[in-house]
Amino acid sequence: MNRSQLILSALIFSLAINLIFIGGISYRASNVRPMSQRPFPPNIGWAVRDLSEIRQAELEPILEQSNEQIGPMRTEMFNAQRRVNELMSSDSYDAEALSEAFSQLRSASIRYQQLSHEQTIALLSELTEEERRTAQEFVQRRGPRRDRDGRRGRGGPDGRPPSGGPGAPGDRPPPPPRDF
Repeated sequence: MNRSQLILSALIFSLAINLIFIGGISYRASNVRPMSQRPFPPNIGWAVRDLSEIRQAELEPILEQSNEQIGPMRTEMFNAQRRVNELMSSDSYDAEALSEAFSQLRSASIRYQQLSHEQTIALLSELTEEERRTAQEFVQRRGPRRDRDGRRGRGGPDGRPPSGGPGAPGDRPPPPPRDF
């Protein structure tokens, strides 16, 4: 094998290794879900997502009122964030305008948080102790329950109902820990 063939082989091997690494990084970046895919917190509907459909229907008027109140604040916060982004990427940088935009974003965010917290307290006051525990589990899980096939559902992580009825947690001991 002459020198030019050896160099060509080394270059092809190097390119293949680089493509493998780039592919792996790209796959990881596209398939790893961040903590939150939303730039702003969701409305308080999260607190009732794991409750029965009947109970969700009972709480619907409270959620609708909440959405009517908080919707304009969310819009204001989105608009303030958009303004900050525009000023940061503008060709003509204006520190004073950016400072004012950040101030407006902070103000909108604080008002949104305050109302959101008040609404959460009011909604949780309407729930039973078990329903509040279910809402807390949702927060700790950072999302709705999923069935065995990974679809959103009312069942627990193992597909069993979250509470009550046959097969409910507590009916049988948890499975032994798996070694990975």
